[in-house]
Amino acid sequence: MIKYIRFIFFTTFLAMVFAQDKPTVYRGVYIKPKAGMIEKLENGFKDHNKKFHTKKDHEVISFQMISGPRYGWYLRVTGGNDWSHFDKIGSNPEDAKHWAKYILPYTEPVPMKDAGPFHAVYLPDLSYNYETTILSRVRTVTLKHAMGRRFRAFRQKIKEADVKTKSKSRYAIYYIDDGANAGNYVEIYPMDKWEDLNPSLPSWSERIDKAHGAGATDKLLEEISKIGTNRTSEVRKRRLDLSTSN
Repeated sequence: MIKYIRFIFFTTFLAMVFAQDKPTVYRGVYIKPKAGMIEKLENGFKDHNKKFHTKKDHEVISFQMISGPRYGWYLRVTGGNDWSHFDKIGSNPEDAKHWAKYILPYTEPVPMKDAGPFHAVYLPDLSYNYETTILSRVRTVTLKHAMGRRFRAFRQKIKEADVKTKSKSRYAIYYIDDGANAGNYVEIYPMDKWEDLNPSLPSWSERIDKAHGAGATDKLLEEISKIGTNRTSEVRKRRLDLSTSN
C-alpha cells in the first residue's frame, strides 16, 4: 500500500510540475480482432464512423499495428484539443450500443496493461520537425519511478542536437497521462517507407557529439540506462479508410 501511495504521489507531482497551459490531449483505445473476423470488424468501424464520427470535434483516426508486440491490433484515436474537449463531447448512449453490437463481437480482450481508453499529452517542447505520414515507428518508454524530469532533460538534449545540426530527423513525443500504460512516454517517428529505417547520416551519435561535445553520446546512453526500465518498438499504419480525419 505504501509503495502504491508513493507511486500516485510521484505521478501527480510530475503532472503538476510539467503541466501545460491548454495542452493538446488525445484519447486512444486498442482493439484486438478475433481471428477470421477482420472484415466484419472493419465494416463495423466504417459504419460506426458514419454514424458517430463525422461531425467536427468527433473525428477519429484509426491505425493498425504492422509489427511489434501488438501486431494486427487497431488503435482508434480522437481528440487533439485540451482536456475540456472531453467534457464538451460528453458520451452518447447510442454510440455505446452500436459499438457493443457491431464491433465488440469481433474483438478479443486485450491484456490488462493495454485495456481501456488512455489519454496522451503532446509535448511540443520535446518534439521536432514532425509531420503526418502513413507509416510511423512508435517507441514506448517505461521509466523508473520519479524519473520523468530526467527523461525530459534527456529528450531535450536530443532535440537541441537536432536543431543545432539542422537534422532531418522527425519525431513527436507524448506523455501517457491517464489510463492504460499511464506514466509511459511515447516517441513517434514518421516514415514514408520502410527504407527510412536504414541508418541516416550523420548518425545520431555524431549529431549528439557535434552539438554537445565529444563523449556526450556515451553520457546520454548511460543516463537512459539509469532512468528507463523497458522500451518497446512497433510500426503502425494510418488507415485512412477506417478514419474520418487525417
